[in-house]
Amino acid sequence: MGKLFDLDNPVFRTIGKLVDLIWLNIIFIIFSLPVVTIGASVTAMMSVTMKMARDREGYMWQGFWKSFKQNFKQSTIIWIIMILVATVLGTDIYFFYTSKAGYAKILLALMLGISIICLCTAAYVFPLQAQFDNTIKQTLKNALLMAIRHLPWTILLMVVLGVCAVLIWLFLAVAIFFGFGLTAFLCSYIFNHIFIRYIPEEIRNDY
Repeated sequence: MGKLFDLDNPVFRTIGKLVDLIWLNIIFIIFSLPVVTIGASVTAMMSVTMKMARDREGYMWQGFWKSFKQNFKQSTIIWIIMILVATVLGTDIYFFYTSKAGYAKILLALMLGISIICLCTAAYVFPLQAQFDNTIKQTLKNALLMAIRHLPWTILLMVVLGVCAVLIWLFLAVAIFFGFGLTAFLCSYIFNHIFIRYIPEEIRNDY
């Protein structure tokens, strides 16, 4: 009977993580409201959930706020770059899709291919920013290389993100309560599996 009410009981630990994800989700939404801060908010959220996935979480709010402040500048610049790239690609795709020119379909396929590569790269950017100390250029480069090098995991990652995005779109209440936090938490297992390979052996025990 004593083990049933033990705080280390798997049931209590699962409930604890779920409560943390709900609070994390609310904090993420609040900090993302200015829109320009979304990059820093995603970075901070991934910093927290990657630790949660490794059972190394500390105080959730302190962890979020610390990462938000530390990565605000670079994450914001990266977020702006991503918006600009998405705008250009979106405009090109719309133009070639509506164009009647003979070459339009070829260029449309090219733009769609580039968009898929950019989307896969973007999925890695903020987790990398949360985990590693690099320049913006190096972070973007590493995100692209990892997305290609770990293609099977990248495909799995995109499936998870796609399914979660559909559920969030269909059930708004899911997004409000824990949709974004839960999505980040599920993806964190994939990122932890990949990132551990790039961490020096002498500090892996502290990862």
